[in-house]
Amino acid sequence: MKTYVITGSIGHISRPIVEGLIKAGKEVSVITSSSERVAEIEKLGAKAIVGNVQDSGFVRSAFKGADVVYTMIPPIWQTDNWRKSMNEVAKNYTDAIVANNIRYVVNLSSMGAHVGNGMGPVDGLYDFEQMLNKIERLNVRHLRPSYFYYNFLSQVGLIKQAGFMGANYGDENEKIFLVHTRDIAAAALEELLNLSFQGSSARYIFGDERSGKEVAQVLGKAIGKDLNWVVFTDQQQKEGLLQAGLSETHARNFTDMGRAIREGVMQADAREHKPAQAKTKLEDFASEFAQAYRQ
Repeated sequence: MKTYVITGSIGHISRPIVEGLIKAGKEVSVITSSSERVAEIEKLGAKAIVGNVQDSGFVRSAFKGADVVYTMIPPIWQTDNWRKSMNEVAKNYTDAIVANNIRYVVNLSSMGAHVGNGMGPVDGLYDFEQMLNKIERLNVRHLRPSYFYYNFLSQVGLIKQAGFMGANYGDENEKIFLVHTRDIAAAALEELLNLSFQGSSARYIFGDERSGKEVAQVLGKAIGKDLNWVVFTDQQQKEGLLQAGLSETHARNFTDMGRAIREGVMQADAREHKPAQAKTKLEDFASEFAQAYRQ
């Protein structure tokens, strides 16, 4: 029986993965930075390993005895160099994989990770993919999901304050690839259970593609409002993010990512290797958006 180590605690993606592996009779350990999550993880039937993935010694110990690892680099908010901080976690993962002679990794990456520069926070995921690809005899499947539906929840404040949605992407010329986290989890679970991949390979995951105007119309209908989508300039986007409390490095990176979506660079490889669409459509997510809006 294969033993699994899951990073990412039990968030939107990792929890369904853990539940699916337990249901399949697998031995599962979950890395979490919060001791408050231990009881919840154990209730699922998994073992909790508490520690910080920025600690190389901890990661090496946590991966010990695993046959398969699911890797994801968690959000890093306290940094003035986001890519460097992501690379530090990536190195801890890769060093632990080598030290423990792990043969299978399913890695949560992102659409746009084929480029390497100008993709905002995804540049760090490009670096991690390259690190994993260089490990001898490692079989790794990079999951490259598109833009999360959940990211639109950050627009609730703008809607309530200004009555519209917007970003520095979303015009009619480049539709946004969209995906629900449950569809990402389903794809990850499939890969983790089948382990049918060899060498290094990537799998794109998306469920819909819509323009900003279409997003605003569908989500607006769900909350009973006639919404428009406004395409901001890059400067407007960055200033808005700074005013919302983001740091300079995060505001700059998110603005770069939006530009890459707008210009089609981020989605170019996904369009070339377009997979079958996942189940969840924008209209399915609209009810979740409406619920969040009314809270």
